Amino acid sequence: MPSSPTPRVVVSRYRFPAGHVLACLGEAPATPLPLADEATLAALTAPSLHATLEAQVLACLARARVLFPALRMPSISCRLKGRTAGTADSTRQRLRFNWQLLSENRQHFLSQTVPHEVAHWVVMEVVERASGQRVKPHGPEWQQVMTNLYGVSPEVTHRMDVSAASPMPWAYGCACDAPHYFSHRRHANACRGHRYRCRRCGEMLIGPLVSS
Repeated sequence: MPSSPTPRVVVSRYRFPAGHVLACLGEAPATPLPLADEATLAALTAPSLHATLEAQVLACLARARVLFPALRMPSISCRLKGRTAGTADSTRQRLRFNWQLLSENRQHFLSQTVPHEVAHWVVMEVVERASGQRVKPHGPEWQQVMTNLYGVSPEVTHRMDVSAASPMPWAYGCACDAPHYFSHRRHANACRGHRYRCRRCGEMLIGPLVSS
């Protein structure tokens, strides 16, 4: 199992006024939820790993319900595919996680991705449902929940290896900032000399790019 990089510490300095629904979080970073060591997690069978994921989600929700007792409980699934580690969906009342990325990055996934998605759920349920207005997905509300409820650095994106999980793992570049992802078939065509052009900037796509 590849080791996970140490996340960059990013702490929101935003503070909510006394009347804000999240003012109860306070200003001090919380203590992260306990988690087994890497060796113990690596030894888990698939059913045990699934149970551990559910337990971590429920622990995050339980901590939130101490402050917000009316917080609804979402369903939990591991059917998410591709490069995305997890999603929170208030409309369908569910949290979805990527089983492939969980299996390959167990400690990072449980300690970072799970609170990341539960924090989205808390903001959706506590802030957006109360006000009837949407807030930025990774704005100050989400950052404060991550920091002052779960004690986790509010990283917006993960840095896990998605080559095995993604159906389009080959990254190609052009003049645009974002890479273009090729399937195995399209990558094979490129290796045989087929050229692809970016529809946005018009340049030929060059690759595959080497991950740093």
